[in-house]
Amino acid sequence: MNKKTQNQALLLAMLLSMLFFPSNVSYAVGIKENSIITDNTIKLGDIFYGLTRDENRILGNAPQPGKDMVLNARTLLRIATALDLPWRPSSNADQVVLRRDATIISYSQIKEALYTALYDEGIYGDYEISIPARYQKIILPANEPAKISVTNINIGSNRNVFEITLAAPSAQNPIQQIKVKGQIHQVIHVPVLSNNIENGRIIHPSDIKIITIKEKNFSKGIIVDANKLIGMTAKRMLIAGRPIKEAEVIAPQMVERGQIVTLSLNKGTMNISTQVKALENGAKGDVIRVVNLSSNKSLQAIVTDNNQVGTISN
Repeated sequence: MNKKTQNQALLLAMLLSMLFFPSNVSYAVGIKENSIITDNTIKLGDIFYGLTRDENRILGNAPQPGKDMVLNARTLLRIATALDLPWRPSSNADQVVLRRDATIISYSQIKEALYTALYDEGIYGDYEISIPARYQKIILPANEPAKISVTNINIGSNRNVFEITLAAPSAQNPIQQIKVKGQIHQVIHVPVLSNNIENGRIIHPSDIKIITIKEKNFSKGIIVDANKLIGMTAKRMLIAGRPIKEAEVIAPQMVERGQIVTLSLNKGTMNISTQVKALENGAKGDVIRVVNLSSNKSLQAIVTDNNQVGTISN
């Protein structure tokens, strides 16, 4: 085929293409399965892509900030048919999710504002606050700043309840204004175990973490000083994350009754040691009775380490 014949074939193909695919449907129109709305209205261009006209045509009101609207296949077909768009659903599963863009004031921001307000009213110390779940998020239009102001505060006479009015983004522009009722819970910091510990195992600093519990949940005997746990051993299985009571731990037994142990006697620069027999069990620091194997004389000694005792200074 010569060059002239090739050009004629190419021209014929172009003419056939224009004949079977008219210009008014030569573009591909599709749906935007997920679309973000930034203003108060839904436009045709928020739903379909590939449009050559009416992209800014308003179809209705947008959902509230932070809310979604779902257009199913039937609704999309009605819109396409009414506006003579070259699009048809491929299945009943076709849909468009329209999400209204928003500024979200998070729970952490709300709590910070509440704690600051309570501090300004003289509520100090270690405490936690609780508020209903519906107040744990504030939604504003997308063009508003994520700011919050306290416009009013009332604290109960027993100082464990409060009512605080919040305005967002400001007291001068209260697009959202909510009255939050909450409770104040005094808390106590207590050491707990990071992992379960079996009975007999010695507790080390790496086994401990600190948590807070509400004061009303604190019961007598719970250990609050981590130093009182370190070096102790569990009487029975201890569960991770649970406050520990004094009765649940014991100092590890470093000397057992009937065991032969070393007695050390220090006098000035002299260090004398001898073997003695323990007549009692003992943990570190306990004073127990021992008997000298050579003289068969009974005396008192203090447990200093595993299988080690020392004389008691007068």
